[in-house]
Amino acid sequence: MELFANTKTLVPIDFSEHSVDAVATAIQITSNENVYLVHVVDPAQLYGFDDNGGYELGGGLDATHFNWEGAPEKEQQHKDAAIATLRREFADPKYHGVHFDAVVDEPAIGITEYASTNGIGLIVLPSHGRTGVERRIIGSVAERVIRLAHCPVLVLRNHVS
Repeated sequence: MELFANTKTLVPIDFSEHSVDAVATAIQITSNENVYLVHVVDPAQLYGFDDNGGYELGGGLDATHFNWEGAPEKEQQHKDAAIATLRREFADPKYHGVHFDAVVDEPAIGITEYASTNGIGLIVLPSHGRTGVERRIIGSVAERVIRLAHCPVLVLRNHVS
């Protein structure tokens, strides 16, 4: 795909096998120096508001009674830990030159805002293969990224066994 040979390409990483495969695809499309890996830390899960990846307050916690003191430090610790994990997971020389980052935000918004802010020209992400009722109940990050992104999005279809 020579069209994207010099394009800054974002690959959101959730450390699943499918997202690691998306890194390989991004490297094939462009050079390592143009590949940006970002892990999005969901604040709902970070602060224990829910256990299903949603962004609403759940479990009886009320945001008005939550102690937000120390939140910036907690978020920075999780971002630093995510970047350290990215560096470890992608330490192989074949990833030399790839960029690593982490943000705290709802996944689709974090991905698209990172892309917009950092001049990304292509987003490559897996679909995770959810279909039917499961996709409607859980929601689809890939689907939301497609709707919110300012740039082209390449969604890699994953087959469910």
